[in-house]
Amino acid sequence: MFSLIRYRAALLSAVVLTQGCAGSGPLSDARSQFFSGYPQAALVTLETDSVAKRNRLLAHLDRGLIAHTAGEYEQSVDAFKTAAALVDELNFISVREQSASLVTNDWVTAYKGEYSERLWIHSFQMMNFLLLNKPESAAVEARQALQVLDEHGENLKNDWYTRALIAMSFEAAGKADSAHIEYKKLLVDTGRDIGMARRAWQNAKRLGRQQDAEQFKELITTSATTAKSKGELVVFVQTGSIPRKMSGEIFIDPSLYASFPVYPNIERPNVSLMVSKDGADQAADVISVQLVDISRAALAARATRITAKQALRIAAKKGIVDAVSDDNELLGALFTVAFLSSEIADTRSWETLPAHISLVQVPLDAGTHTVRLQVQDGSRSHDITVPDVDIQAGRTSYRSYRVGIGAPRPDLSNESLDNTETLDGPETLPSP
Repeated sequence: MFSLIRYRAALLSAVVLTQGCAGSGPLSDARSQFFSGYPQAALVTLETDSVAKRNRLLAHLDRGLIAHTAGEYEQSVDAFKTAAALVDELNFISVREQSASLVTNDWVTAYKGEYSERLWIHSFQMMNFLLLNKPESAAVEARQALQVLDEHGENLKNDWYTRALIAMSFEAAGKADSAHIEYKKLLVDTGRDIGMARRAWQNAKRLGRQQDAEQFKELITTSATTAKSKGELVVFVQTGSIPRKMSGEIFIDPSLYASFPVYPNIERPNVSLMVSKDGADQAADVISVQLVDISRAALAARATRITAKQALRIAAKKGIVDAVSDDNELLGALFTVAFLSSEIADTRSWETLPAHISLVQVPLDAGTHTVRLQVQDGSRSHDITVPDVDIQAGRTSYRSYRVGIGAPRPDLSNESLDNTETLDGPETLPSP
């Protein structure tokens, strides 16, 4: 019995020591480079330096998002494919990992991703494939996103952005019936126009579903009606940086307490967008979502499992302390201190995500246009210039931008990005 206790003590000590270095390493370095406006440098860091095995999923998620931000969409596709495969692999937790986490904390286990993060792998893949003019591949990702929603939809259903993107991907791939189903579900769930009623109405008209078309038309609140002679510019706009997970604590008694991850419940301003062309206001439909709202709901869905594991861990730690204290009171006191030190919530997350993500749909006449978007994020204003967009009648062109923290510095952007706020980082950078 005592040899087992000594083994667990050694394991505990090792974990406590390694957690002191949790804020360093290639993952942290790459994130700092990304948040400073150097996505290419961040990609090099993630490729050339090794990331701890337990953080492999985070490395692939960050690489996929950073490559997307840098305009390296093929590289982003590869990274997210690897991430999706790893999520499936990590659904199995080894007995050794489980045992270690019961006497230490969840930092010793491989990070498996929140339900929301698993969904957003497919969201970014849909965006990647639409940008690469591969609508059939976007539709494949849409179906995979629907599988995640089918499994965890009650907690993810308010991600209007992803749900709209699913319908748009089906529509882009010529799967109008599948698009109609998703548009209809979205509008029934919201009961209002969130920026999709016009598109749903057009799709229903093409299918000859007059009754649905009339219902969708009654919901339209925009003046951005698209005639057959028009095409469309769709811009994916990412703004700011998602808040970090924090550690919440509940003391059980003076010697033991439970620690669990939470997202701070801090009110954040919504993002607003104005669109203009040739100096004149341009009608557009916009869908925006605060990612932390979806993340918080996904984390809450795991609350029961987290609580159950906390109870097991507290019982295991208390059992070890009692056993040691019976033989050596001083050693028991030292174990109590060690257990308190090791009770640290697993606050790892996909921290390169934006705070907000918006889908901007701009109907335009056929021809070449320069479109300007003004993004108001609280007190910060960002201007995006989308130059020389070639619009064809009945076709959609796609662009993607990030503004605020995480945006590429202007001289590194693939497109013209006029944004004086880009170089101003947050007061504290997200931790690794």
